[in-house]
Amino acid sequence: MLNLTAQNDNIPVRDTLPPVQLDSMQVDILAAGADSLSAPIRQVAFSKDSLDAPVAYNATDSMIYDISGQKIHLYGNASVAYTTITLNAAHIVFDWATNIVTAEGMPDSLGRPSGLPEFSDGEQSFVADSMRYNFLTSKGVVYDVTTTQNDVVVHSARSKFVSNTVKDSTQQRNDVIFSSDAIFTTCTHDHPHFGVHSRRQKIVPNKLVVVGPSNLEIMGVPTPLWLPFGFFPISSGRRTGLLFPRDYQYSPQWGFGLEGIGWFFPLGDHFNLSLTTNLYVKGTWGVNATSQYRKRYKYNGNFDLGYDVRRQEDDEGNIDRPKSFRFRWSHQQDRSAHPTNTFGGSINIQTNNYQSRVFNDASRVLQNQLNSNLAFSKNWRDKPINLNASLSHSQNSATRNVTVNFPNVKFQTQALYPFKRKERSGKEKWFETITLRYQGDARNRFEATDTTLFSQQTLRDAQFGVQHAVTSGTSFKLLRYLNLNPSVSYDEVWYLKSLRKDFVPGLEIDTTFNNGVETYDTLSYGMVNDTLIPGFKSFREFNASISLNTQLFGTLQFKKGWLRGIRHVMKPSVSFGFMPDYTNPSLGYYRTVESETDPNDFSEYSIFQGAIFGGPSSGGRQMAMSYSINNIFEAKYFSKKDSTDKKLKLFDNIIVSGNYNFAADSLNFSPVSIGGTTRLAKGLTTVGLRAQFDPYVVEQINGRTVRLNEFAWNRDGKLLRFVNAQARFNTNITVGKIRALFMGEEEKVIEDPLEEEAKRLEEPKETDFLSLFENFRIGHNLVFDWEGLPDGRDTFKISTHSINCQGSIQMTDNWNINIGNFGYDFVRKGITYPSVGFSRNLHCWEMGMNWQPTRGTYSFFIQVRPGTLDFLKIPYNRNNIDARSGF
Repeated sequence: MLNLTAQNDNIPVRDTLPPVQLDSMQVDILAAGADSLSAPIRQVAFSKDSLDAPVAYNATDSMIYDISGQKIHLYGNASVAYTTITLNAAHIVFDWATNIVTAEGMPDSLGRPSGLPEFSDGEQSFVADSMRYNFLTSKGVVYDVTTTQNDVVVHSARSKFVSNTVKDSTQQRNDVIFSSDAIFTTCTHDHPHFGVHSRRQKIVPNKLVVVGPSNLEIMGVPTPLWLPFGFFPISSGRRTGLLFPRDYQYSPQWGFGLEGIGWFFPLGDHFNLSLTTNLYVKGTWGVNATSQYRKRYKYNGNFDLGYDVRRQEDDEGNIDRPKSFRFRWSHQQDRSAHPTNTFGGSINIQTNNYQSRVFNDASRVLQNQLNSNLAFSKNWRDKPINLNASLSHSQNSATRNVTVNFPNVKFQTQALYPFKRKERSGKEKWFETITLRYQGDARNRFEATDTTLFSQQTLRDAQFGVQHAVTSGTSFKLLRYLNLNPSVSYDEVWYLKSLRKDFVPGLEIDTTFNNGVETYDTLSYGMVNDTLIPGFKSFREFNASISLNTQLFGTLQFKKGWLRGIRHVMKPSVSFGFMPDYTNPSLGYYRTVESETDPNDFSEYSIFQGAIFGGPSSGGRQMAMSYSINNIFEAKYFSKKDSTDKKLKLFDNIIVSGNYNFAADSLNFSPVSIGGTTRLAKGLTTVGLRAQFDPYVVEQINGRTVRLNEFAWNRDGKLLRFVNAQARFNTNITVGKIRALFMGEEEKVIEDPLEEEAKRLEEPKETDFLSLFENFRIGHNLVFDWEGLPDGRDTFKISTHSINCQGSIQMTDNWNINIGNFGYDFVRKGITYPSVGFSRNLHCWEMGMNWQPTRGTYSFFIQVRPGTLDFLKIPYNRNNIDARSGF
């Protein structure tokens, strides 16, 4: 039995249906507009081949009932709905005898086809030229159909599909589409620019596409690339599966190879793992494991583990296979994960210059400094204490030196007030403000090169130390404007190793001949050996100080002109500190050793030299008065643009500092240091200035510059002798800063990059010339150095002078120029590792090139844009090994 429901009572009906007899049920179907429908129904029986749900139909033009043919014709935006199935077309014919619906388009007023059938069943949908579908068997045939499976678009001349309709949510669909003379692609154009053409295809929606013998077509032209068969996954969501190679390579030294081929593992609901490898036929290979993990309201992070073995052959045919390793990990804990515990940070460590060997882009090749910081902290809500355990690491790829501090454990208290009354009454006493703090710090340090970091010798040379620090202090107000801050501190440091220097006699003589005369020159009388002696050693330090500081304000106002006033803020500070003499031989902190070049000369050294927390001060007894004056200059000017007064900071700071040691028997005055910072052109350029002056004279003694206990005023008539000075100019040019400088617009401070990107896409694009350089930056560094010589002369040099640019230039919607790095070093007179490239959007394809002329490396590619078929690419490149070998 067929149950039909018409949804438009105003559509003209051109025939009248007679009564239909079905077993014991009699239904009188009357003409439209009848007043009643009367038929006694006592028992209802359904045909075995009847549908299990009503079929709803609709049309905006007309419905024609063909009684003899048992068909209904729907014209004009016709639609038929049955369970999860929906069919829309310009003309639909429904045969209630066979439960088959036929749909097709109709020509419009210009004779063009319109109203093509659109079929949808659950998540599956397609558009066809015409189609037939059987509601009872859930099978259909479509002609000239276009369907989409995830990002794969399938164009076929004829397709047959089987749709298993689900009745409840516990059942799983198992739809299958069989196509003939079809092409599947990721191009969304009506006439695809490329595709894989095959005579037979089988599509299991949301799972895979299986094709028979197939041929790659580009712009409708067959290519010589044939496949006997193929499997292409189109699964949505996280599923384990093959990762297609990122690149297909050929190297004269390595041979043919694949890069980035591997397997993807979804490990649970919160963890992804990708294992990939680079393989070359001549023995070069590498493996990489990358992972991303996230648990909402708990944590998120990622890690990258890489190992690389590269075949290198020199000019003499010797083959070497250097190995390199990299480990990167980043972890962040959500703020709401735990009220008192936090864990997070990042690790970035490598061996044997992994980044420079494997990659060629400027950002990784020029990154000489690598750092890591991973920490766990614990706070107690009801106690003024906290605990911190961390790992830190620093590495320089130029010097190959690596320092790892692990584990680092720090326990400290907050400010404790031991003399404060529990129940306060009356005015606070001065001693109630006295604070007490404790900090305990335990560290373990490993030092090595990046090639010996994981060796046994590195473990044996590890250093360990513990430091205890107790500080106490308070603060007073004197005469309302003066702040008096006395403080004392006690430090105790424990080590498990100490240094011993031993002089080993051994005469080294250099023999020269001049006009037949033999001359002997003693280079050294021996050598000094450094030995780390196991055993517990400790030292203790005590310091006391008192400081006095305040602030002074001065203002100079002008009644005429655009300059309205100048403000000077002065922050003077005077302190007095005491520290005992830790070089006293009775303490055993310092010892002497004979000089290598002079047997009558002895040098002093600390047995804690090079230790984690260092050693006690070598400056002798200190009773020093220190001073510093911090000056800030601001100006107020009248702006004609908005007729208001505005502030301008002339100098962020100008600091003058020094000290006088009352306990020293000579050279009581320290050098005077002067430094300052300012910004020019609304922050476009930052200027840093520093200089040092000395009240004493110096002389050259045995090749060393030695300060003498004689004032420069007595010898040269100068109050202070110039020692050295430096001026730094750092300029960072961006489009935002240019607009702020010349157009009066303030540069935006981006707090949420995702939100800013969404706003940028919604806002209309700038059409001026500067909009091309929105993602472009130009940096300029200039450093001047002056140095005073003992004879009173000065030397001047430019130690740093370089300019570089980075970023991208969007020439058009499809053309983009990428500048990873391009600059010039005026001191070395050379280009600083240029890395440039371009990319071109070709709709469903993309083309690009990158070039590093300093290394002689380049890469060129034409490939399908990221998606299911992005393994289709044409790469051509040269790696750094082939470049060094001249290939």
